[in-house]
Amino acid sequence: MNQAYVDASWHERPDGHGVGGWGLVLLLPAELPARYQGQLDAPDNNAAELRAVLEAVRHAPARQPLTVFTDNEAVIASVGRGRGPWLLSDLAREVQDEAETRGVALRVTYVPRTRRHMLTAHDLANDARRGRTTPTASGPHADVLIEQRPALPEARVSLRRHGERVTAHVNLDPLSDVPPSAQALLAAVTLARPGEVLLVRRASKVAQALWQRPERALLPAAHALLSRARQVADGLGVQVEFQGTG
Repeated sequence: MNQAYVDASWHERPDGHGVGGWGLVLLLPAELPARYQGQLDAPDNNAAELRAVLEAVRHAPARQPLTVFTDNEAVIASVGRGRGPWLLSDLAREVQDEAETRGVALRVTYVPRTRRHMLTAHDLANDARRGRTTPTASGPHADVLIEQRPALPEARVSLRRHGERVTAHVNLDPLSDVPPSAQALLAAVTLARPGEVLLVRRASKVAQALWQRPERALLPAAHALLSRARQVADGLGVQVEFQGTG
């Protein structure tokens, strides 16, 4: 089943006109999540979010059903039930016409913003409104999952990119100056390709803090190792973005 998570962001300019941003995470079977974003002039947040729904329909495969998740009840009423605010009627009709033209059986339903893909869509929308392009929306990226159980001397690092899945079993050195969770993160970074953005889940707060600021390491050897790893990653154009903690 094809799914999309959408969100919007909106701000009124000093001149009274509004600027909006929309974010979209598109999930297709057996593929990595695709991320899209854009900025537009919009009268309110609802209009910006309807644009996100429209873009979901445009980017989804034709002649296949699509479920769009949003936390905006006005959008659900306008597109899904045809009885939302009259100010949204033209935009909702544009979404419906696009779905009909492309043969997309569209379903719009509610999901709380606390869902992982909704949070990503929210960040995409905010960045777009501010005129910033989220790196993962345009460049190559890979999803990384770090699994580490307490008292076990091993972590499992799973990396998934388009057309490929890699799993590494990382032996953790209890005598190392680098904390075990940071050792697992460093192993994950070595799997990245040049120019790739790693979307890392379940990295510990300690690992995140040390990666973002290696100088926080208390021991000189750990500081040196983390700093070298960051320099290598920066030189290859590898970026690390954290999505939740372990």
